[in-house]
Amino acid sequence: MLQIVKDTARKLARSAGYDIVPLRDMRERDFAIHLGQLLAKLQIDCVFDVGANVGQYRDFLREKVFFTGEIVSFEPVARHVDILRRRARSDRRWRIEPYALGSAPGTAGINVMKSDQFSSFLEPDNAAVPGFAGLNEAAHVETVEIRTLDQVMPELQAAMGFRRPYLKLDTQGFDLEVLCGGLTMLPWIPALQTEASVIGIYKDMPSYVDTIRFLNERGFEISGLYPISRDESLRLIEFDCVMINRGPGPGSA
Repeated sequence: MLQIVKDTARKLARSAGYDIVPLRDMRERDFAIHLGQLLAKLQIDCVFDVGANVGQYRDFLREKVFFTGEIVSFEPVARHVDILRRRARSDRRWRIEPYALGSAPGTAGINVMKSDQFSSFLEPDNAAVPGFAGLNEAAHVETVEIRTLDQVMPELQAAMGFRRPYLKLDTQGFDLEVLCGGLTMLPWIPALQTEASVIGIYKDMPSYVDTIRFLNERGFEISGLYPISRDESLRLIEFDCVMINRGPGPGSA
């Protein structure tokens, strides 16, 4: 019955020249429009998808942003890598890199959480957001390889030929570590987005103030802020922060 009411409401709205869009889709659409404009304006030809999980951001780029360029997805968790590789067979411009990025090369244990979108090198801390208890808890620990952005970007550029990359970070509290491993490459990145924390859900997690200050000091300025999640009291937990490089170097690293 509820679905019939929803369908009738949509038909009536469309007959009047409007459309009914769920609130979540409206937020995503706003982000997609802005990101599409930004990628076009800056002539982005490759997106580094760091913390790919099972490819949700790739889907967002292809289906909502209508980005047709190269995508390189970095994901260390083994079962996610298997899914990504299978999915990438149908997209010739999607490359999978089966390791994490960090501040230094090596190996480390990643906490694979019960809800695996929370998987992180950091320990969970649900004291501030009790609603995440049962989800943001380690199911097991996996030892994974870590490389740095400074290592891999020149290698990938030589192999793929991109010139103007966009950096997307979603590493559950590890974004600053990734940035610290890319200090040489950052000046060559025209724009990026990072998942910034307002209420920490991991131990020793940097805050949005730390992240934005770090990037401001390296020439990046805010272009857009997009909420990701809120708690039951409607407090903002985290948001995507899109930033543009004030003075990127020539389009070649």
